[in-house]
Amino acid sequence: MKILKFLVTTLLGLHCINSFADHHLESSPLSTGAMTILNLIADDPAAYTEFQKGNSDVFSSMGAMLGGACVAVSGNDSPGEMQMFTFFPNLEGAFGMWDMMATSPTIKNIQADLRGRRELTGNQTLQIINGYEGEIYETWATRTVEVNPTNPAAYLQAVDALNTAYKQNGFSDIEFDVYQPIASGNSATFTVIAVAPSLARLGAAFDALSGERWAQDAYALVTASRSAPVSDKAYRCEQVYSAI
Repeated sequence: MKILKFLVTTLLGLHCINSFADHHLESSPLSTGAMTILNLIADDPAAYTEFQKGNSDVFSSMGAMLGGACVAVSGNDSPGEMQMFTFFPNLEGAFGMWDMMATSPTIKNIQADLRGRRELTGNQTLQIINGYEGEIYETWATRTVEVNPTNPAAYLQAVDALNTAYKQNGFSDIEFDVYQPIASGNSATFTVIAVAPSLARLGAAFDALSGERWAQDAYALVTASRSAPVSDKAYRCEQVYSAI
């Protein structure tokens, strides 16, 4: 009877762990997989974003989970600098998007409609290392930092600890997510994206680095494991498509 009770208890425990893992994956679809980015300069970023909202059939045909447009508001190299991003469950889907862009007559027609209204400056594919687990917003803000850590393993641990420190100190709506560029040219080792519900809230999160000891201590471990950022920009983002 004791053996039977032990087996039942063990099986129930494993079931609960598996159920939690499945629920975590279902409730955080952007925590794993891949993301593609089209870097561009638009004559009218707001009009470009609205135009992309009308292309839901295209996003759906690609198997995209979420698509959005981010306009650089600080650190940009040119006025109208933007990123169009799309999340996929895996790299297969992400690379499949590039194939569709090269061959789809529908996408070629869209590109023709946009010719003269925007300039494409490069494409990126990113594998999600430690992805987004928060609320899916209609609009939000990000600070995107590209880095080359001197100790990648220590750096990832430090970013994770920073994420935890913020959540434990009144910033449950702030996340620090890590991506690794794949076939993205001469890029940094990691792209780290701080996500906040608004630009003001993003600023408040980074105010803590100069005013709160808990943030300074956690951030010291981050800077100790990397050199100066390769790139550092802030964006205002807006959702243009969602299948989640």
